[in-house]
Amino acid sequence: MKYLKPIILFLLIALPASDMLSAEDGIVVKKNMADEPLAKTFSSQNSIAFIERSVSRWQTKYKCITCHTNGLHLVAGSVVTPQSEVLLKNREFSRNYLSGYVQNKIKPKGSRGAIEGIVAGTSFLVISEMNTAKALHPDTEAALDYLWTRQSQSGAWDNWIKCHWGPFEVDDHYGVSLAAIALAMTPEAYRNKPESIHAWQNLKKYMKANPPVSAHQKGMLLWLSHYTPDALTSANKKKWLKELRDLQQDDGGWVLIHLGNADWKRKDKQPQAQISDGYATAFVIYALRQSGALASDPAIQRGIAWLKTHQRESGRWFTHSPHVDGRHYITQAASNMALLALSSCEALSD
Repeated sequence: MKYLKPIILFLLIALPASDMLSAEDGIVVKKNMADEPLAKTFSSQNSIAFIERSVSRWQTKYKCITCHTNGLHLVAGSVVTPQSEVLLKNREFSRNYLSGYVQNKIKPKGSRGAIEGIVAGTSFLVISEMNTAKALHPDTEAALDYLWTRQSQSGAWDNWIKCHWGPFEVDDHYGVSLAAIALAMTPEAYRNKPESIHAWQNLKKYMKANPPVSAHQKGMLLWLSHYTPDALTSANKKKWLKELRDLQQDDGGWVLIHLGNADWKRKDKQPQAQISDGYATAFVIYALRQSGALASDPAIQRGIAWLKTHQRESGRWFTHSPHVDGRHYITQAASNMALLALSSCEALSD
């Protein structure tokens, strides 16, 4: 991308040292701060630059896949910047990371190689490849095959971490719905494999036995309905769409904690943020669009207006963590989701 290098160079020069994360790898990312000023004008280029810098630094420093940074970037990048060198490197990195555990060359240790990272990382990679090449890389297909060997009879994955860190690490539902979206997007030949058919039956069994109880869970199933319309009944679809619309705030945005449930808890037991944020607003817009809502829908247009007027100077959309203050990594997820939402409405122009 021709504009990416000068934007990054400017940010490296312009950010005060006190505002920078330590960057022994040479990649600088400004901290996620609630008081970061709003951008004077919306810029999709600044958002792309922020996300790609965050992804590159995360992989260089932490060498793993997470939902909020390089994981969701696999999806957002495949739609917004499909030819980006950062996206192509992210795919290669993700395949190599997953292959190490799939081929048993690397033993899981702590969060590295944990099942939630394998399931989410593989699912994001599948969605990314299907968005562009419409085909699976052999290593990606092997990782997807591996998921089904680890799937329990319930349809979920045992030992999925549940540390009250919504929306990704709070229950089994996220992994099931995300894997279902990925499987539904695979080529017909893959979906017709006996292992895939069995896996799909297990996923459906879980979703039937565990109907969604949070707005985020319902939004994930609305996303799934784009690929498998029979994933939910017309009555549920109508009901859930209304529930999501009813959560829209007067300013046009949505609030993350309003998408959760009682399992979404703050570590310090302090009150949750109750202001519109980037992740919730972008997620709901994207879920509505995937379910078939028109971009011209008044609720979506108000949400788009909120996103375009609440981007921060760095290009990100700040979002309070629903679990603990500190790095607020959900902001990275918010920024990826914002690009997906804006792109789905053809609203990326500055």
